[in-house]
Amino acid sequence: MNDMKTEIKKRALCEQRDKEFLSLYHATLDAMLEQGMDESQARRAAVKFTIANGHPHYHVDHERAYRCVCHLLNADDKKASNARTYRAIDDTTVAKNRLRRQMWYEITQHVKELRDQGMSTNRAIDHVLEHCRASRFFITPSTALTKICTQSRRRALR
Repeated sequence: MNDMKTEIKKRALCEQRDKEFLSLYHATLDAMLEQGMDESQARRAAVKFTIANGHPHYHVDHERAYRCVCHLLNADDKKASNARTYRAIDDTTVAKNRLRRQMWYEITQHVKELRDQGMSTNRAIDHVLEHCRASRFFITPSTALTKICTQSRRRALR
């Protein structure tokens, strides 16, 4: 039963993210088309621009965020105490190449800053998810193209 509720929440959050992405994408696409760009070129450019320059909300569930952020905070504590079981962000390129990990590191950094100001972890996560904006959309261009209507996606892939 919990898995079903979690899946429903996840879908709703994905729909919110997609709606936010599409509203920014369409505005960007219209601006590029007004500049006289070719349609397929404008669609690709609008997708890339929207992903990199959009500042969406973090569309993640609080429970999931709490688990991931606590894991990363504990890993930082282990690193600070010279434990060898944790590889830092700087030690590996995996974290830099994976968008989801980048998002979790970004959320964790916001939470750390709020905790340094005296806020509890729970309240800090709530604040970040409700009020902070992401540095970008954490999706790939191919995923973004699937969010655009099918007809537009076919044209953009040409």
